Amino acid sequence: MSQNAKDLDALVEEIESAHADARLEFEARLARLIEDMEANGDVVPAAAKDLHDDLVNEKIEAQFDNLPV
Repeated sequence: MSQNAKDLDALVEEIESAHADARLEFEARLARLIEDMEANGDVVPAAAKDLHDDLVNEKIEAQFDNLPV
């Protein structure tokens, strides 16, 4: 297992155990790690990509939560 894969596993665990309000802070780190892994030719698990998609969607929704109606 590569160091990036170990880092990914640790980050995913950290995200999954984080409070819902804190999850968005991890999006950029997860994106960078996924990009690094892909650039190195490592296989990125679908679950990690799905988690990143979830974080992006949560970030977008959070922006709309703050808009006045």
